[in-house]
Amino acid sequence: MPAYKLMYFDTKGRAEVIRLAFVVAGQSFEDKRFPMEEWQTVKPTMPQKQLPCLQVDGRLIPQSGAIMRYVAREFGLYGDNNDESTRVDVIIGTAEDFLKSAIAIHYEKDETKKAELKKDLEENKLPQFFSLLEDILKENDGGDGFCVGEKISLADILIYDITDQVGATAKLPAFPPKLGGLIDRVKNYPKIKEYLAKRGK
Repeated sequence: MPAYKLMYFDTKGRAEVIRLAFVVAGQSFEDKRFPMEEWQTVKPTMPQKQLPCLQVDGRLIPQSGAIMRYVAREFGLYGDNNDESTRVDVIIGTAEDFLKSAIAIHYEKDETKKAELKKDLEENKLPQFFSLLEDILKENDGGDGFCVGEKISLADILIYDITDQVGATAKLPAFPPKLGGLIDRVKNYPKIKEYLAKRGK
């Protein structure tokens, strides 16, 4: 079995969905979190000079999207066939479209513009995103299980992680019923529930 080392900062950010995927898979991994001063020393040695980065034995994999897909494929969290894998990809793409709006707020320096972007996120972008996810969920056996097939996948983990992280900085609208049920199922999934209890806030 390969040795896995996930490298990032001491925050959730783009690494948390990968950590959660390892947790759901029951796969041990080294969770290396760089202090900023140590990162500046290590940065020149990293591919693309950015984090997160996953080391699999001696091989380094950059790019958060590539890493989360690699882990999901490796441990059966990417659907059981091409149709299901494509469905996971559709949800990832939907999430990435939404995240552009959330990330723009983080990098906006002008406080007035930041407030306007946050208001638009809370009043328009989040409800639209939740409505899209609700419709996608309903396509899979009425929306009372997981996003893809009959078991948890990267799609479910990603949706939970986004709502968790965005909810820490913005006011979330009420979840539509199917999406709310999914969020509860993911956070109460035994391995995730145990991880969250240890992680705390």
